Amino acid sequence: MNNQQKKYQIGIIGSAGNDDYNGAQGATSNMITEAERIGSLLAKNNVIVITGGKSGIMEAGAKGAKEAGGQTVGVVKGTKRFTSNNFTDIEVISGMEADGFDELLLVNMCDALIVIGGGAGTLEEMAIAYRNKKPIIALTTQAGWAKELAGKFLDDRNTIKIETANDAEEAVDKALRLLAK
Repeated sequence: MNNQQKKYQIGIIGSAGNDDYNGAQGATSNMITEAERIGSLLAKNNVIVITGGKSGIMEAGAKGAKEAGGQTVGVVKGTKRFTSNNFTDIEVISGMEADGFDELLLVNMCDALIVIGGGAGTLEEMAIAYRNKKPIIALTTQAGWAKELAGKFLDDRNTIKIETANDAEEAVDKALRLLAK
């Protein structure tokens, strides 16, 4: 198999659905729309879409990719198969019930991350990517860790700057350009 047959793997991470936030606000309709668009654009650019396999941003990104004919992977915690959303082609089971390992596994599978909104799990994924010098592109138009950290470094080491994007097209374009370097 040569490199021309291989594909980049880009993660779409961020806010889960309201069902995962115990009554608090999860992914908004605007976030869902952006995630679907990002998934679609990535698929059209021959990229495999990696998500956390749950609802919200993860489901929307996978849905967008599937509707554009793309391939999706969901990394889920636990030991049970068939727990990911209906738009996940390949379900990677972390084997861990505690939070943390699925985030590590997801980020290590990705060549870059695109972030929309996000809570504590998203922050953990961003920190893992930062420490491993993986490109991170954050949408600035939505609340959460993406907006909070866009254009910044996570610490004084200035390892990598978290890139900013104002919409799906800019986010995908930046991710692909950073990977082509």
